[in-house]
Amino acid sequence: MAQEEDAVIRLMQQSDGVGAAMAALPYTMRTGLNARSLGTAGRRICCSKNDGIVVNPVTVAESEIDKKVERFRGWLRSMGHEECNLKLQKCPGNDPAQGYGMVAGPGGIHKGRVVVKVPRRAFLSEETARNCPLIGPLAKRAALSTWQIMCLHLLCERARGQQSPWFSYICLLPFEIELVGAHPLLWPQRMRREWLAGSPMLDIIERRLQNCREDHEALIAAGASELMPVGTGSGGFITEAAVRWAAVILLSRAFSLDLEEQVQGPVEFYGRSIALVPWADMLNHCSSAGKDSCLAYSRVSDVATLRAHKSYTEGEQVYDSYGSNLSASQLLLDYGFVDQENQNHAVDLPASVLAPLKSKSNAILLEAVGLSISRSIYTLTPLGVDESVLAWTRVAVASPRELVDAGWREDSRGASSAMVYFSKPVSRENESEVVRRLLWACEALLNKYPTTLEEDTAMLVASDNTCNQVVSLPWARKQALRALISEKLALRGAQRVLWQRLQKLRSGLSLDLLEIQ
Repeated sequence: MAQEEDAVIRLMQQSDGVGAAMAALPYTMRTGLNARSLGTAGRRICCSKNDGIVVNPVTVAESEIDKKVERFRGWLRSMGHEECNLKLQKCPGNDPAQGYGMVAGPGGIHKGRVVVKVPRRAFLSEETARNCPLIGPLAKRAALSTWQIMCLHLLCERARGQQSPWFSYICLLPFEIELVGAHPLLWPQRMRREWLAGSPMLDIIERRLQNCREDHEALIAAGASELMPVGTGSGGFITEAAVRWAAVILLSRAFSLDLEEQVQGPVEFYGRSIALVPWADMLNHCSSAGKDSCLAYSRVSDVATLRAHKSYTEGEQVYDSYGSNLSASQLLLDYGFVDQENQNHAVDLPASVLAPLKSKSNAILLEAVGLSISRSIYTLTPLGVDESVLAWTRVAVASPRELVDAGWREDSRGASSAMVYFSKPVSRENESEVVRRLLWACEALLNKYPTTLEEDTAMLVASDNTCNQVVSLPWARKQALRALISEKLALRGAQRVLWQRLQKLRSGLSLDLLEIQ
């Protein structure tokens, strides 16, 4: 599967008010006011508000760190950057991805105040890649995807060392060895298979690893390893391990902004442009920040800005949002952590678990609206599933007579109107089969996990108990447990709602009165 095909997490197919939130692929995108992104630029990957790690200006006064930070600040100032009363500090702690964070300066910061103001000149983006005399021609000649171009751009700038315009920024990025125990994409095979056993997250990671292998092969085939002259990493800077590192950096740090670039080839990431935004990425995530604290890019001023979602006192760490509705699984897969404030319980499942389709005609209809069974997923939450997922499943199990009633004649021109027809229950038999398949999927997934919700919760509570000297879990293991608990809460809640719906159907309740509570 091409890398760009795995960049979009949820493709909404709109047809006369009927949204089918089914087609999806592995890379989540961080949402902003005018941007959906792949991550957050410059922030540390595995630390969040509730991990007991705070920024202490006294304990982080290490000379080498100070030099890197000051060099970085000086470079940004030369770009016209304003620090907006934020101070960049090294965050102390025992987690494997110990990194940087932002604290409020003298007088603190008031709610709604602009705390990030980064000029476009500082961005490392697809635009700067295509304008690079080394990368641009090669990317065009080899028809590299946007994702591959950005991976190559990042690796080239790292290999260039002090010759890179982004040298001061790249020096603050974590090395591969620092991320091995921090990000799931770099976890050893045994670790990820043991810690995520039974979870759909494991399949997503395996697909992403395959994508990395394919991207590495594509870059080598394009001649990317010959870009750097001998002595600056030639032949060694485009390795499979390096491509995985670049993927982790982009997943956890890159924004997808509406820069109005003239992108060649197919439009990716909803037509937005991937960009690393130095300084903005140093802010850590807090789920309570919400959409009020997401990065926004202005094409008028050519500046990316972000506002404080609350007031901060001097010395207090300032947070932003990586996305207001990110689930625990999405946080773990993209950023390597799950903050304790996150209550967006959800689990994504491939539509194939709802198979088989009733007939070839059903499959053709779903394919006509871009929601084939092989490339679609659906999301379960404690509230069940949304109407778009119900509509998809109604089509999947529809009888020939029901397809005819919907106006479907295997003509793609009638696909939209047919989906509108299935946006509501079409028969008691159809709706009962829809609910039964969804219930079966919940039960099947819960049975795949080697541990129960109660066992996971007990293990996490015991580990979080500071007085407990017997149960001690690695930091990354606790993040995995939080994500697993969230998935199981979503499945348990969905089961309850779906059973209620099935009971209503069995009671003879009118289809017009049927609704998910």
